[in-house]
Amino acid sequence: MTAQNTEHKGARLWREQPARTADEIERDSERLSSVQHAWLRQAISDRTERHKPLQYIIGEQQFGKTNIIVRPPVLIPRWETEEWVLRLAELINSHTDNVRDMQLQQGLGVPRPLNILEACTGSGCVALGLGCELTDNSARILGVDISDNALELAMDNLAYNEMLLSNHVHFRKVDLQQPVHTLPAQLQVDEGVSAGWDMIVSNPPYVTPSEYRDLDADVREWEDIRALVPLPPGTTDLQNVPSEDLDPSGMSFVVQLAKLAKELGLASKDRGEEASLRLDSLPRLVVEIGSTEQAQAACQIMYDHGLNSTEVWKDMAGTDRVVLGYFKQ
Repeated sequence: MTAQNTEHKGARLWREQPARTADEIERDSERLSSVQHAWLRQAISDRTERHKPLQYIIGEQQFGKTNIIVRPPVLIPRWETEEWVLRLAELINSHTDNVRDMQLQQGLGVPRPLNILEACTGSGCVALGLGCELTDNSARILGVDISDNALELAMDNLAYNEMLLSNHVHFRKVDLQQPVHTLPAQLQVDEGVSAGWDMIVSNPPYVTPSEYRDLDADVREWEDIRALVPLPPGTTDLQNVPSEDLDPSGMSFVVQLAKLAKELGLASKDRGEEASLRLDSLPRLVVEIGSTEQAQAACQIMYDHGLNSTEVWKDMAGTDRVVLGYFKQ
């Protein structure tokens, strides 16, 4: 019998098992301690009656090599995001290895670490995922967010996963909806580091207001709307916001990130002595989106702000999920 047939037989036998009686369930519950039994009853109630996401009940979500602590209302890491982060890490590692080998052959020494800015860091999963997956000491990563809840959780996750990190990761509170000309002063790479940013990555809010209203209660009632919907600056919900002030496309934050990339010099030629890093072969701006329409819009937004080449990655479900903007010389 093949392995597949064995699995099918096992599944059939499992389905044919008689339903367990109340007495059997009660006897099983007696194997739990009183604390475990109380936790289980509360967990079932939270999930079935309050629509609490399972990840919030368990308290953790695996993301690449990391285990990310999750708690409401900070956005729960999704598999779609994990997928593109791992793929991006492979791309960066391949680039880093090639540049290192080239510079060593030319007697130029080891190249400096790449400076990666993660916008809308939330739980910190993207920054920490890259910090674990990228080649040792090949990157410095800063995650920024406006939410105090998010930054507190990101710092907890930094401590929780510190032993897994192979690159420097830190977090900072920054409101990225401020006028972009004010942001560079708040986004210094690190004290004593003269090099600027090489890349911005982000899972920004991109859910449209109409899509948000149709989301499951698991999402609407538990996760911070600011991590999902690009709201006008200074607002924290959809109530009392005039419809004309809402973004029907979900792309307003991507526009802001494209402006920021241009302000930080990412949509321009390599910076002088850093030409040897061959940054034109790396994406300068990487953003998650949710549909083909948004992918097309994001590509145009990047072109409009100086990134002259774009690429779209699909997720495993076949949905356009990530847009990468390059500056090709």
